[in-house]
Amino acid sequence: MRKLLRVLVASLALAAAAPAVAQYVFKPAWQVEKEEKERQQELQQSAQLFQRWNNVARVNLGVTFFYSAYYNCSYWYGYYPTYTCGSGSWVSYIPFTVGPQVDFNLQGMHNISVGFNVFLGTATGTVYSGLIARGVSRSVTIWEPTIDYVAKFGPPSNTAGRFRAGGGMYIGPNSELGGAFRIGGGASFFNLSRFGIGLDLVLEGGGYRGYWIGGVQLVASPEFHF
Repeated sequence: MRKLLRVLVASLALAAAAPAVAQYVFKPAWQVEKEEKERQQELQQSAQLFQRWNNVARVNLGVTFFYSAYYNCSYWYGYYPTYTCGSGSWVSYIPFTVGPQVDFNLQGMHNISVGFNVFLGTATGTVYSGLIARGVSRSVTIWEPTIDYVAKFGPPSNTAGRFRAGGGMYIGPNSELGGAFRIGGGASFFNLSRFGIGLDLVLEGGGYRGYWIGGVQLVASPEFHF
């Protein structure tokens, strides 16, 4: 009877130990190599999923709201020659805005952005003859080369924010010149893909033809990430 019990206990012990022993069975070399390749492919796919492209090329499309105001002064020849200032003059210019722009990554979040905008629209304003005002309008095209510092922020994701600060030069009809300081912000969407969409709001302030000018630029941009 004792012998029978010993045999039964030994059988149960072997049955319990069998799965643990099976864990240490060596796999064929071809199976190990296959599993390693699959693991490497999964790691590469994960890295690609969170890849963030360094540089961006875009085409800005939108509208800019420009406004310029100045005080009208002139000589009056009456009984005595005098120099007087009448009412203020203003010019409104709301052109369609288009132009290429490229962001080059310097390191980390720091980028340099170069491009140019073309403003196509009609400027309207007031002109004074003495104290008599009359409205005028004129079709105007202005070119603006730009250079900005751009800081990009946010975790690796499909949306990346950006802040920009820089300057632009205005080149108008008859080689009339001006320039402005630029500051603004925006974001890139579908940032992990080759192609995306950007939205930006940029404030500009400076001078043109010797007069102060300010503007608000709203653009949407198809983007190519590389």
